[in-house]
Amino acid sequence: MGSNFTFKDKGSFLVLTVKGDYNYREFIKYPALIKKKCLELNSFKILVDLILVRYKEIPNIELFFLSEILADTLRDRIKMAMVWKGKDDKKFFQAVANNRAACLKIFGDIKTAEYWLLYDKEDEPLGLYV
Repeated sequence: MGSNFTFKDKGSFLVLTVKGDYNYREFIKYPALIKKKCLELNSFKILVDLILVRYKEIPNIELFFLSEILADTLRDRIKMAMVWKGKDDKKFFQAVANNRAACLKIFGDIKTAEYWLLYDKEDEPLGLYV
């Protein structure tokens, strides 16, 4: 079946909601789509909602490449909060992205993710376009 996505502009940040089945070939394209949309709307904070994504197990090699590409694409230009109900996979994903200078943090709920995205300036990179 695959996945589908929608963007929503909340004013202070964008929301990308992804639904459906996880597919590596689709998910590898999301960082470029995010960057394009952020540049288009001149909004450099984004919440990525992955709660409705179905998957069984994501191989570590795929998590590694997904987070590496995300970091290379967004680097310290876009602040990203992810909402993902993953197991320990999310810790690995976040560590790889952060080690490559991505401003990314993964949360289990939307409210906490929104708060971090809007109010936590400690983790915010100097190069963030706002």
